[in-house]
Parts: sequence; C-alpha cells; structure tokens
Amino acid sequence: MLALRCGGGSEALIDLIRDAPPEVLARMIRHLEAAWPQEGCGVILRSGAGEGDSWRVVPLPNASPTPRIAYAFAPEAWLRVCLDADARQEAVACVFHSHVDTPAVFSIEDRRQAAPSGIALLPRVSYIVVAIHGGRAASASQSVWSMGGFQTVPLPLADFRFEKPV
Repeated sequence: MLALRCGGGSEALIDLIRDAPPEVLARMIRHLEAAWPQEGCGVILRSGAGEGDSWRVVPLPNASPTPRIAYAFAPEAWLRVCLDADARQEAVACVFHSHVDTPAVFSIEDRRQAAPSGIALLPRVSYIVVAIHGGRAASASQSVWSMGGFQTVPLPLADFRFEKPV
C-alpha cells in the first residue's frame, strides 16, 4: 500500500539546503535552467537519515496548460514518483519549480496549490522556487508549512550553484 513519506518537522526542513549535497541542488538548478523559457518542476527525494542518507532529484514534465506562468505535475507522473519512492523507502523532501523572468517568491498561486482551503497537502515538505532570468538561475527561496501558513526564506544560490568535482 502506498504511504507517501514526507520529510521531518519544519525545523528539519529549514536545514534542507545545508543537508543536501551540493550536486543534488546543482542538478535541480540545471533542470530548471534547461526548462526556460517555461517553468520547470520536480521533486527531491531522500532516504535514510544522518550519514547514510541518499538524495535523488526527479525532474518532472510541466503539465500546466500555461507553462510559462505556472507548473503542474501530471497525475500519472506524480503517481509514478510516489510509487517508486515508496518502493525505495524514500521521502519527498522538497517540491521545486522555477519562475520565468520573475522573482523567486512563493506566489499566491503557489500557496493556493500547495494548501487548498488553507490545508497543506504536503505539510512536512519544503518548496523551493528558483527565479530563472534569461535561462540562468538568479535567486531562490524556500518555503515550509509552519503554524498554519507558509514561512519563506531566501536561499543563497552561491552555496549550491556548482557541483563539486568527483
């Protein structure tokens, strides 16, 4: 039976950027830059805890009818991600998407989709928004559900812009 695992409490989610290896976040950025001039989207999955954890970036196609100004996961693609994550005992740590030539702000529409009727669909999952200007990441923010609403903080792109050499 599918049991969607989500990340830890909101305090743990705030540390997502510090915990994730730089190459994971670099893969996310590359996917979002490649999607420009449309919004890109996907999820970051995590398994294990502490030193034995592993991370996986899963880019998803943007199924929105207006992909330059919105993103949506196709239901069948989201189901595949959930089933695969469940089989691998992974948790959805983050949902990410880009904004095209606009600020990296968790918008009113983003909030509405993440918490219809004021109820978070994935309350222990963080949301990263990356502003892509002219095909390049310009800024980013992370939002987490806390105390009945989304709390948003800016993210420094310089910390995870490039992968470490192997």
